[in-house]
Amino acid sequence: MTATTEGDDILRTVVEAIHQRHGRGVRAMDMSEFPLTMDVFVLATADTRIQARSIADHVEREVRKLGRRVHHIEGYDQGSWILLDFVDFVVHVFLPETRLYYSLETLWSDAPYRDYPDAVGGDEDEFPVLRQE
Repeated sequence: MTATTEGDDILRTVVEAIHQRHGRGVRAMDMSEFPLTMDVFVLATADTRIQARSIADHVEREVRKLGRRVHHIEGYDQGSWILLDFVDFVVHVFLPETRLYYSLETLWSDAPYRDYPDAVGGDEDEFPVLRQE
């Protein structure tokens, strides 16, 4: 998913879908320069397993409206880290402790990223922005 209008539309849709289900700490990471099969990681935090599943379901439905289908889903039953694989982009929905434990932001700290402000009225994000110099 490179910097195209379609890619921008999909990313906007994913972020809006996450926020509509009160997900927070949304970060899009540009993975196109790494030897991976996808171009973008989208990371988000949910407060409960039920909310994580709700976010994942809503993202899948909203992206399907754009003509894209999820290729693979991991972790849905457990709900602490749900991975939605759309081939050229991957959405990760974490519980807070799982996100801190795996710390993909640190693992891929040299990837360019964009943070999306939480929906109005949300708590301050406990995942500080990693500054790119």
